[in-house]
This record gives sequence, structure tokens and C-alpha cells, in this order.
Amino acid sequence: LEADLAPVQPLSPPWRRLVDWLAIGVPAVAIVALADGLRPDLSERLADPSFAAQLIAVLLTAGLAGWAAMSAIVPGAPRWVFWAPAAPLVGWIATMGQQCWEDWTRWGMSGLDLPVVDCAPEIILAGIIPAIAMIVMLRKGAPCESCAAVFWGTLAAAALANAGLRLFHMHDAGVILIVWQFGTVLVFTAVATLFKDRLLRHADSASKVM
Repeated sequence: LEADLAPVQPLSPPWRRLVDWLAIGVPAVAIVALADGLRPDLSERLADPSFAAQLIAVLLTAGLAGWAAMSAIVPGAPRWVFWAPAAPLVGWIATMGQQCWEDWTRWGMSGLDLPVVDCAPEIILAGIIPAIAMIVMLRKGAPCESCAAVFWGTLAAAALANAGLRLFHMHDAGVILIVWQFGTVLVFTAVATLFKDRLLRHADSASKVM
């Protein structure tokens, strides 16, 4: 029984793998933002409490969703970890809803007009490297909670890309944030979750996880 045993390669703790993922994802998103050119009113927007609150909620969603995804590939991970990203995600949605309401009270129906602004290419471009890095890291674990792993992992990558998008994308209207930006994040996350079995094809996962 001992002759053919393969050496075990224990995974690092989820927080450590999250740090490793951020070390890849943040520079990748920053390069896209810098290549496109930072928005000229960035300092003014960062001083806006509403904009700052949305940005913080997006970053917290990315961080906690990434942590939940890394935890989902470890056998015996506590179930509450998978719900941790829900709080900042709700905060993200709430701040966008508040902005839509402010647009409505300020401009009425004209504030809810939906211009043809497609944010999908920018979010996909900024999120492709974080998404690939996330999938590669998730494939090293056990397929304990594959749905949660892919859902939160993809959401983390898309949220990180969305945070970068806000640094160079000029459109801040509430309806644009919900339909184009947040809508792209949801579609990106949903499509990846549907193909979770293809994305997380674990080879000899039992020998990789301790």
C-alpha cells in the first residue's frame, strides 16, 4: 500500500492564496486602467461619498468573494464563509440603487435614459487575467463546492475589473452602473458558473489537497 503513494502537496490557507491572487489581479487591472488613461476628474470623484462608498463596496466584494472561492476548494470549510461576500454585494447594489433614486429626483425620466454605453469589453479585458489566475488556483483544490468556488471566484474577478473600470470610465449615471457595468458582471459570473464543470476539471485532486 505504501509503495505507490504520491507525495501530498498541502494547499496554503485561503487568505494566503487570496493575497497571491490579488498580487496578480491588481497589477493586471491597474495596467489596463493606466493604458486607457485615468479619468481627469478622478480626484473629484474619489472625494464624492457616494462614489467612494460604491468603490469600497466593489473592492470588499472582490476580496471577500475571492476568499470564499479559495475556501470552497478546501474540504471541511465552514459554510458561513460562502455567505461572507453577500454583505458587501448587497451594499454595492444598494449604493447603485440610491444613485438611481438621486438621478430620478434630480432629473426625472430624463435621468433614467439609457445611452448606448457598452462596458462589457472593458470589464472583460480588465478581468481576463484575474479570472484566469483564479481558475488556475481553484483547479489546485478539491471539487468540494465547485458551484460556490466558480461563482464567487468569477464574481471576485469581475468585481476587481469593475473597480478598475471606475478609474478610467467616465459614465457614472446610476442606470448605466446597473444595466451596463453591474449587468456585465452578472452575465460574466453566470456564464462561468454554468460551465463550472469544464472550468474545474480536477486531475488527481485527492493527491493535491491535504
